[in-house]
Amino acid sequence: MAVAEQQGLDEPTIDKVRRYESSDLAEHHRVALRFADAIMTQPRLIDAELRADLHRYFTVEQIVELTVDVMKWNYQKIPVALGTDVEVRPGELTPLVFDDDGHWVRPG
Repeated sequence: MAVAEQQGLDEPTIDKVRRYESSDLAEHHRVALRFADAIMTQPRLIDAELRADLHRYFTVEQIVELTVDVMKWNYQKIPVALGTDVEVRPGELTPLVFDDDGHWVRPG
């Protein structure tokens, strides 16, 4: 969120994403969000209809990129579930901020 906000993400857009199925977002955005939700929560929901929608709006390369991006941002679920994750600031959420080269900047 910190990076997205730095790039201009605003509350109205956040609200649209939260309720994407009933929002006025473009259909290709809703398909991408539907796919991301399925990857993160219930991969069995990636059915023939969702696959067809993905191929309607995205190239194979874009679908792979969406998949890798979602998985990249969710790698922490296993350490969290196992209780082996290390908090940067105990008891606080840590904003993810990156430099121009894409490296994480540790908060001060």
